[in-house]
Amino acid sequence: MPPSTSRRRFLAALGTTATATLAGCSALTGSGDDPPAGSLRFENRHSVPHSIRVEVAGVGTAPGDGQGEVQGEPDPPVRESQRTLTATGAVDPEETALYERVFTAPVWYAVRFRLDGKRLEDGAGTVAFGPAPGDDERGSFLGAEVSETGEFTWVVTSTGNPGPFG
Repeated sequence: MPPSTSRRRFLAALGTTATATLAGCSALTGSGDDPPAGSLRFENRHSVPHSIRVEVAGVGTAPGDGQGEVQGEPDPPVRESQRTLTATGAVDPEETALYERVFTAPVWYAVRFRLDGKRLEDGAGTVAFGPAPGDDERGSFLGAEVSETGEFTWVVTSTGNPGPFG
């Protein structure tokens, strides 16, 4: 695996809005450590590069009834930067990029993904994601993966590293 990706490369890969929103994040490539809760990981197993975009469509106190929906109004209110978080990362073939401290509020996020600028059909790119530790005291991080065949999937993974929630 290549060495850690520099902060400069991370910022260059993000859209203008995301640069301002995620400027405090760090990016690592191929990190073997247990990622902190609230991290975002892009993985490209395909033979061509891809851009993956993540957008927060809303925040809430619990998952909603439909896929990728949240409900309830957090109290105290969530910072605007977490409510409107948007980022695009370019991921080379067979590469993984990990962005730490992306989701920092202990709420549920309604997340939408796009692959190479295209909306994903049939809800394949939507998820309700809660990074903060739950009853089992483990937090979560969110992953977006492009398979060897170019298919997109999202993955929520538990982590023992509490990150900003510890």
